Amino acid sequence: MIGAIWKAWANFRGFDLTGSTVPPMDGPLRPNAKLDAMPVLMQLDGVDNLTPAHDGILCSSGNNLLTLSTSGDASQFELSARCPMDGLVTSIAALDENLAIAVEGRGILLESPGTASRPLKVEGINPSCVTAMVFADPTTLFVAVGSDRHAASEWKRDLMTKSASGSVWRIDTRSGRAERLLGGLEFAAGLALSGEDIFVAEAWRHRVLALAGGSQPRVALAALPAYPGRMTPSASGGFWLAMFAPRNPLVEFVLKEDEYRRRMVDTIDPAYWIAPALATGKSFLEPIQGGARKKLNMLKPWSPAWSTGLVVRCDDRMAMLRSYQSRADGDVHGVTSLCETGGRLIAGAKGSGKIVAIDDETAA
Repeated sequence: MIGAIWKAWANFRGFDLTGSTVPPMDGPLRPNAKLDAMPVLMQLDGVDNLTPAHDGILCSSGNNLLTLSTSGDASQFELSARCPMDGLVTSIAALDENLAIAVEGRGILLESPGTASRPLKVEGINPSCVTAMVFADPTTLFVAVGSDRHAASEWKRDLMTKSASGSVWRIDTRSGRAERLLGGLEFAAGLALSGEDIFVAEAWRHRVLALAGGSQPRVALAALPAYPGRMTPSASGGFWLAMFAPRNPLVEFVLKEDEYRRRMVDTIDPAYWIAPALATGKSFLEPIQGGARKKLNMLKPWSPAWSTGLVVRCDDRMAMLRSYQSRADGDVHGVTSLCETGGRLIAGAKGSGKIVAIDDETAA
């Protein structure tokens, strides 16, 4: 009763009981423009799912599965098409010549030497929202499912409806036997393996979890100022973590206002929701435009940000060491996938459609 009265008083006075603050960009996340300074290897609209494979780097662009390779000049990539898929490619995993491809609406397809592509049928997995995969060995595949209720392309809707139905699975690709390791996640967006640990990026709770054996998950990284996504191991130890969009105090506030949020979801195009984005500045219908973000017709680097670029170097326990960023006025936004090759980190900015190379030793 006292809680209800206090909430009514808070609504009348117009203050927020729990606060809508976002942790500061500080320490290893201190703002910088290093990502914008990195060389652009290629412009590819919708680039996603960069994955090292035996014959080059695999990636996707919408429904297309592509191969990136170098021909003498390591500063540029050559692009070759492998095959169009029947839907949006949402995740790719490779180990030697074994390949797993997740396609929205179809689920996971497996390719291995000497055999034709075949579907991996797993009961209980949403075939439209496989967000990350990693092979532990040729027959063991770990899979992150962002949501049981929405497709991967509807990630904004999943955030705004608070579905909390993500999960992590271990699958035997020979028999199809699957074990759900963890459920009830608020959008599982990334996976990485480290010995007995399985690191899981839980985007809407702004944290990275670590699973070990049958024990309860522990929090490896928490209170992040951005939404964590895919991870990839580094050859020198530790991991790289992509954070695909920044948190915003206004979004945090809207997530607490249930009636407003329901009306927004029901009546407004998702492109114009008060929600994070992979890229912004394309329309004045987007929230907070004009004077709040610009001065003398120039975008402020410290303006309220709906999209940024953020790549984080972590140690083997997932503690953050340093970061590479593209701020609100930059043009390498919405980094969703990472892979190492030739001593460099290759980052795919899906929001901006850019593939950039990071020489961590030189930059650090």
